Amino acid sequence: MFWGRDLPGIGKQRPLLIVYEEAHAYLPRGGTAQFVAGYAGRAVRRVFKEGRKYGVGAIVVSQRPSELDETILSQCGTFFALRLSNSDDQGRIRSTVPDTLAGLIDLLPALRTGEALVLGEAVQIPSRIRLPLVEPRPKSDDPEPAKRWKEKRILTPPYAKAITAWRHQRMAKPLEEGGDKNG
Repeated sequence: MFWGRDLPGIGKQRPLLIVYEEAHAYLPRGGTAQFVAGYAGRAVRRVFKEGRKYGVGAIVVSQRPSELDETILSQCGTFFALRLSNSDDQGRIRSTVPDTLAGLIDLLPALRTGEALVLGEAVQIPSRIRLPLVEPRPKSDDPEPAKRWKEKRILTPPYAKAITAWRHQRMAKPLEEGGDKNG
């Protein structure tokens, strides 16, 4: 982005957004020796500190804001905070808002599914919003390895079908009973 910033369609003319999902797992507070000293850690910090100058933005997604690296979290200008019941996580969000608005953080444990508090540069005033829920809803139940490992193994799972469904954003239809189980 730096070296091509004056070329059409690059940099601020065509911003890039990097999403760090489950960021607490690899952008930890205090950092592990590998993260702090490693190239990846330095690169991520640089994106957060300087990226916006060159059209590179970042979204940090975490269910545990109290476990995130302080340097990275301090560079975030807007927060979408969904339901948080852990007091450490609430405290981390509370520390990002002015004292006059800290009372809003008390709402975090009471938010419903799909509700969020939006705080920061993207909004004129902190707001409680309702986000559209994804359909079909994710299935968050745990797998049953002992049960599944007893079943006959499918030698060639229909990966191509799953990838096509992903690209079209439609659920793949399960195979019919007695149909071809290999593709």
